[in-house]
Amino acid sequence: MRISKEKLDKLKKLIDEAETIGISSHVNPDGDNIGSSLGFARALRNYGKDVDVLGHDTIDDYLHFLPDLEYYSDTWKDSYDLFFVLDASEIDRIGPTTPIALNSKKTCVIDHHVGGKIDTDLNIIVDSSPACCELIYEVVTELDLPMDETTATLLFTGLVTDTNRFLYTNVTEYTMQVGGRLMSLGADTEYVYINLYQSKPIKVMKYENALISNAKFMDNKVLAVASADLVEEYGVQIGDSESVVNILRDLDGIDVSMIIKEYGPNEYKVSLRSKDIDVSKTARENGGGGHVRASGFTINEESLEKAVEVGTRILEGIETN
Repeated sequence: MRISKEKLDKLKKLIDEAETIGISSHVNPDGDNIGSSLGFARALRNYGKDVDVLGHDTIDDYLHFLPDLEYYSDTWKDSYDLFFVLDASEIDRIGPTTPIALNSKKTCVIDHHVGGKIDTDLNIIVDSSPACCELIYEVVTELDLPMDETTATLLFTGLVTDTNRFLYTNVTEYTMQVGGRLMSLGADTEYVYINLYQSKPIKVMKYENALISNAKFMDNKVLAVASADLVEEYGVQIGDSESVVNILRDLDGIDVSMIIKEYGPNEYKVSLRSKDIDVSKTARENGGGGHVRASGFTINEESLEKAVEVGTRILEGIETN
């Protein structure tokens, strides 16, 4: 177990006393974000609670296979008896739902990112956990909330995406046990794996190839740039860029990879990956956060060229010795 009995008891009391519950997670949703939010919401609904998942962002196509997406809704209450912030290390990471969280009677954060500083009625932040879905599994099982096959599938999705199919070094024996337990509880692992890893559109593969072929190699570091023009040319989504930073990191001789993604005017999101370097420190220094070997931040500059200049300097400044 990763969560103390004291915190679990307090969490149970908060849930039991609440009639309305809101759940929000970080902007640019990924598998762990969506899996933990929808999985936890389903368990709470099956427990008899009135639960909203505040859908404040666009879900990329690769996650559209997930069940319960209809509950990721843009219809919100003004406040809730209990508001959960999941898989986010800072309150402003939940975008336009931040005022709803601040207006709610009670708040609770469940997260696994390094350096989280959210101040709520109950903080459950376990930065040694590789996925928020691992923590939600523990909450659901330890509090005896209902765990049906769909809930298990959602939590398994977040577990495998945030651990890169159990490959990352922060995966523990407990993580593997959670994965196995979710399988025995009915998680449709074949359905998850086929949709996540064996259904890539050809246009996405061609887009990835374009990013990789234009990547800039700097000794043991590498930088890729995903422009809005390239996204439009290949008819993909900007979120389809994310796998490239992992592909580049996995190359022999590369210690740190970076990708700069053009999201909009003056907004360039950066993802960092490493084999054994702490890139979360660099991300936090630049207003972001994340994990030791997988982090990100945002660059606000007047042009993509300027953002690339800034990103290059930051990448060059990361010590790898």
